[in-house]
Amino acid sequence: MQNIRDWLINTIREDEKKGVMSGWIEENQYLLLPDMSRIIKDMLKGGALIVLTDNARSWFGEYIIAHINQPHKGRPFFPIVQITHLHEMIDANAQGDMRGFNLISDMLDMMYSHYKFWYIGKNNARSSFAKEHDGGWYWLLDESENNMLNATDEHLDYKLIILFKLFNRAILAAMLNKISLDI
Repeated sequence: MQNIRDWLINTIREDEKKGVMSGWIEENQYLLLPDMSRIIKDMLKGGALIVLTDNARSWFGEYIIAHINQPHKGRPFFPIVQITHLHEMIDANAQGDMRGFNLISDMLDMMYSHYKFWYIGKNNARSSFAKEHDGGWYWLLDESENNMLNATDEHLDYKLIILFKLFNRAILAAMLNKISLDI
């Protein structure tokens, strides 16, 4: 069984041979691996992952949901969801105090026993809401702690899709005990 770091490096290098330009991930693996490993561990223990995005990346949230759980893949579905209208609920309650956010959190607590947020986008009310819930996965654009993703990068959409595909493959490899999630 490989550890996730070795698996990632080998996977990236194999993809490079197939023409998938992902060497930039190897350079930034230290930004990706700790959170990816933690999120996968959490999911394997029964946790759900709720996808939130900013408006500009709403297409990517839809892409994740459309591609993560397809019946033809022949594997169990992963607990990754995007809740219709959650974005609007957060935006509508962002103007007031934290009471609105607390009501949304209470609703989610009733729906899911254990969940984390996967936020993709720029810093805004949605990212603030997601970060209020510890332990999520935050792909914040233009943030100093995550210089891997920049909103002005002409290859940003491509990079997001490549990162998602790696994540999807890592979940399956972990589920099948092909990789260890210890870094």
